[in-house]
Amino acid sequence: MENLDDFKKAHYRKKVCVADEGGVVFFDPGSIKDVVGAEKMKYDEYLDVQIASLGKQRSYFATCYFNIPLEFKGKVERITKSNICFERIYISGMFSDGTMFDGKEEHVWMNKNGFGPFNIGDCVQFTAEVYRYLKTSNGKFIDYSLRNPTGITKIQSYDLPTDEELMIQEINSIICETCYLNEHCSYVSCMRPKKEIQQLKKQMFQMMKK
Repeated sequence: MENLDDFKKAHYRKKVCVADEGGVVFFDPGSIKDVVGAEKMKYDEYLDVQIASLGKQRSYFATCYFNIPLEFKGKVERITKSNICFERIYISGMFSDGTMFDGKEEHVWMNKNGFGPFNIGDCVQFTAEVYRYLKTSNGKFIDYSLRNPTGITKIQSYDLPTDEELMIQEINSIICETCYLNEHCSYVSCMRPKKEIQQLKKQMFQMMKK
């Protein structure tokens, strides 16, 4: 963001969401009421807190917020009287054009309601609503999280993707998005030589592991 004042002035009180490096800023005054804990916040403070939050938010939950979350999986790390914490949440979702995406977020707290008698170490699968909330534990910033889980099912630990599997999925996605043949591709089978793709995947995998 080159000039903060010009950025705010250009979109001030308009019913728009503007993507910037590190996230999205909501300029619609009515969007304040959708942020849990920020309902009484003044508009100018709301903008400033959003801008200060850029780059600090859970980016994959944000992606789900603007697209279609399909499924979440996680391993229970902690349980308190009212809440449950997942060591990691694995995300499966779909963009509006039908393209699939996967990701993960670390140490996710949710309300325990609906999760039943699970124990630390249990692995579960569920769907949930992604929402925005005001976080105040270490200064004010707006982040994304999950609530209202449904379809909760206990699963085995081997049903959770490994870091390497997620890395491979990300590599496959990057290769497809940047491929010089993507405008001619059916996305059913790759048009490039198999050995070329395998070598490219191997090189990218080694780079991402460092």
